[in-house]
Amino acid sequence: MEQYNMEFIAPNRYPSECQITIYRQSGIVIATDIDKGMSVTNACAEIANEVVRQYGVNPQRMIFIEQYRPGRPDQTTDLVRFDFADGKAFRHPNWTHIPPDDFIQMIRIAEETEEM
Repeated sequence: MEQYNMEFIAPNRYPSECQITIYRQSGIVIATDIDKGMSVTNACAEIANEVVRQYGVNPQRMIFIEQYRPGRPDQTTDLVRFDFADGKAFRHPNWTHIPPDDFIQMIRIAEETEEM
């Protein structure tokens, strides 16, 4: 597992930052909102593109998950699917909620896969 604080320029041109966690073996990338600039929800396509550019994650294998408001009662964790038809950039995000128990299990499996 790799973890970074990644700076990015949001669609509104506002300097922003989020935490990125990468599980390379499983292709899981988690973008966690840290309340610096635009939210991960509103900038998820830009964040996904930056993760590919900055950290060399394979865009064809990436499973992109966003965590919004971590540690708060209204925290959300979502799988984000993008239109990647042109093979050049992520766009048009579509969110699917991940229940907390499912997310815990998903990360447990990703961590085990990293250790292999």
